[in-house]
Amino acid sequence: MSEGVTVRAGRLSLSCTDIDARPLFWNEGTTRHGYEPEAAVAVAEALGLAVEWVYTPWDDRWQAVTDGIADAVWCGVAITAERREFMQFSMPYATFNEVLLQRAGDTMATPTDTVGRRIGCPANSTNERLARSWPGAIVVPFAGYDDVFTALIDALADGELDGFVDDEPAMIPLAERDSRFSVAFSVPTRLPWGAAMRPGNDELQHLLDRGIALATAAGALERAWGEHLGFLPFPLGSTSG
Repeated sequence: MSEGVTVRAGRLSLSCTDIDARPLFWNEGTTRHGYEPEAAVAVAEALGLAVEWVYTPWDDRWQAVTDGIADAVWCGVAITAERREFMQFSMPYATFNEVLLQRAGDTMATPTDTVGRRIGCPANSTNERLARSWPGAIVVPFAGYDDVFTALIDALADGELDGFVDDEPAMIPLAERDSRFSVAFSVPTRLPWGAAMRPGNDELQHLLDRGIALATAAGALERAWGEHLGFLPFPLGSTSG
């Protein structure tokens, strides 16, 4: 089914990063856990394929696709008009808001409270775009890290940052399990996430769209969501009840 469509016949090769952003994704040994990997496996199984993870540093996820090593990035890529200029996307397999995290005891509660505050974010991300929309915030993009999420956490804990922006599914659980931090506020950006592939790869997009539709209809994505992201409403339409 995948011969001539995917990089390796019978496999869906997906670019990702080995960082701990649970419950969205994390690794234990060679096994990948969380909503994103389980959603990918469900989509691949619906198509009769196996998932092969291609691990790269965070900033090189897309390079693995352009180099022909991976079919697509399946690792925290929001679908935006700007990215559509050089990426082609599958239909969404998730939709998320964005959150500002602060140190416990700080009192930022709205974007106006970020005036003069050092706000970190992954470089060239939708998180950076959001932070730059807050007048007076001192935006500090982080680039060149294999594990940018941990780098931002450490910088906030050490006082190098006053807060950092990232995606809701990783930030809310982080604040709940780490007493050093609290959620300042959430912004309802409702960004759809999809698999990102090379422009013009219509066959692969159609294949992935069919797999996502099949996995959604079978309830597999909702089950993975409920297991890992039950604190957020399932965004793709419930198949239960």
